[in-house]
Amino acid sequence: MKKLKHLFQPIKIGSMEVKNRIVIPGMGVGFGADDDGCPTEQLIEFMAERARGEPGMIMTGASYVHPTGTTHPSMPMKAIHLWDDKVLPGLEKLVQAVHKYDVKFGAQLNHGGLTYLPGTSYCASAIPELTNLGLELKECTKDDIKEFTDAFGSAAERCVKAGFDFVEIHGAHGYLIETFMTPFYNRRTDEYGGSFENRIRFLLEVVREVIGRVGDKIPVGVRLNGDDFIPEGSWGMEDLVKLAPILEKEGVAHLHISCGTSTYGSIDPMIAPMYVDQGARVHFAEEVKKHVSIPVITVGRVKNPIMADEIIKEGKADLVAMARAHLADPEFSKKARVGDVSDIRMCLADCLGCIENILRYGECSCTVNPRVGREYLIKEIEGVKKATAKQVLVVGAGPAGMEAARRAAFSGHEVTLCESKGWIGGQLRMATTMPKRQEIGDILDWYERQLNKLGVEIRLNTEIDETLLDQIMPDVLVTATGSLPLVPQGFVDGLENIQNIEPMMVDELLGEERLTGDTVLIVGGDQIGLQIADYLSEKGKNVYLVERGRKFATKMAQADRNYLRDRLKKKGAKTYRNVEKIEILPTDDVWMVSDNGKEQLSGIETIVFAGERRPNRFLAELAEKKGLETHIIGDALGVASEGQGTIMAAIAAGYDTGRQI
Repeated sequence: MKKLKHLFQPIKIGSMEVKNRIVIPGMGVGFGADDDGCPTEQLIEFMAERARGEPGMIMTGASYVHPTGTTHPSMPMKAIHLWDDKVLPGLEKLVQAVHKYDVKFGAQLNHGGLTYLPGTSYCASAIPELTNLGLELKECTKDDIKEFTDAFGSAAERCVKAGFDFVEIHGAHGYLIETFMTPFYNRRTDEYGGSFENRIRFLLEVVREVIGRVGDKIPVGVRLNGDDFIPEGSWGMEDLVKLAPILEKEGVAHLHISCGTSTYGSIDPMIAPMYVDQGARVHFAEEVKKHVSIPVITVGRVKNPIMADEIIKEGKADLVAMARAHLADPEFSKKARVGDVSDIRMCLADCLGCIENILRYGECSCTVNPRVGREYLIKEIEGVKKATAKQVLVVGAGPAGMEAARRAAFSGHEVTLCESKGWIGGQLRMATTMPKRQEIGDILDWYERQLNKLGVEIRLNTEIDETLLDQIMPDVLVTATGSLPLVPQGFVDGLENIQNIEPMMVDELLGEERLTGDTVLIVGGDQIGLQIADYLSEKGKNVYLVERGRKFATKMAQADRNYLRDRLKKKGAKTYRNVEKIEILPTDDVWMVSDNGKEQLSGIETIVFAGERRPNRFLAELAEKKGLETHIIGDALGVASEGQGTIMAAIAAGYDTGRQI
């Protein structure tokens, strides 16, 4: 066990003593507030579960200071409203729940600005890039600026009344304050636009108002961008290091350095996927530290406490904020403190559960932790077992099967996990061989440790058949045998004609490490197909990829998909959507038929089928005939419908089945 002595040193922020350097930053989780913006039990339990691990500091997600600064009703996200005293009883209850633990609790103050799109949204300027799209932007008048400045101050006062230990002003991510700071958003010609001094004026007025209202009662911090990643007219590092010492002189107690925008214009996502190197954004905070003496927090793509400890040791930041790490494992801080790093369930930076789930459904979740947002419904206590232990047989050791086995064993059942291959992980293990996706293996290592710790009997290289059922005679069978690839019916004509082209299934390509020709056609453009295209392109293959649908990789998070498609473009892979069929002639000539007519795909030597799959659940049918309690989960249940066929869906299915047994 590794002791992380730098990460667990105390630090002072203003008058506030913080016992360690771990920060859970503001996360817009999208749930946990009622229609009046008052915290609900859902948010209280979510925050309390993370406070229980005792990080140094924890913050609410961005809480709105004014009714015009919320999200549009079409995006069903919920967040705390700080413009009315009726929120105070709920806030006090939230603060009390977190203060049961030795944690400093702060509120993040924000006006969302452009987040109200497509409704009328406030911005520093009515930028034509958006108004020309028919979107309604309202350029802030001076009266608006005064009203919003006052709203920040009033919100801070309410936070003091509710018992928060500190507040943080959100001046990053393309929200209202930052639209004044960034030239792309700010086209003004008055005293709030043009020069650097004018563009930071609104932020300074907010800072002065908030500090003036709260006095020395609580520290006030500011969250800032190191870079907006906007190609033209971006706020960048040069601006940041000029602003940082100004804010220190104004009395700001800490600076929290982020990057990217969540609104419009940024070419790099604010929430980075696994294609971005871990620790890639620490340099923003490192540079700021050279210009100020107040504590500086770094955030973004740090998920390992060992890396966080090194950041503190090397003086790159004073504190490290890790949001998604605490979604994946609420006990992250506790485990890191005692040096049990290997027991931490690491974030995969998959993005499908956190930011993508918010964009699609309005609420945050987590690929590896299905409890997120359900803490108030699922009361799990370590050591509490089911009254009657059952003999549970789980067949298939992919993510669904591993999680079902883990969760059933957690409840005290006797669990046997059987796998036909010589390893656990299923397709998850194959996914770790894809370029820039190796850290998926973190969850495999974690499962292996948890299953051993919980006493799950693991049988590898085991024939999954009726004999197995008769031998074990379980009370409960969980079928997690996954799915098998298919040749899509009616899509590829002429396979029987091929002479020298070699067809293969994606499972054969990866599982058997099959070799391909120099020019490969991949059939199927969902997440597996795109990753295989990247995998083969990395090996120097000339790749064609065809997809019947109008979109690629719909089951991937947008951030992942964008990075992956950019990688394929740079490596020269040719991708096609809306393909009607593939025709193969007896001469091995391959033609693609689409809305644009027919096009020959030259020199194809290998065809990889990476699209359609069929559920593999024959054992469940046998078990049902024998009258066994049977559950079918993961890909064995089907992969075609929305939300299925992903790591997140598999783990969630395993979790829910395992806890219900």
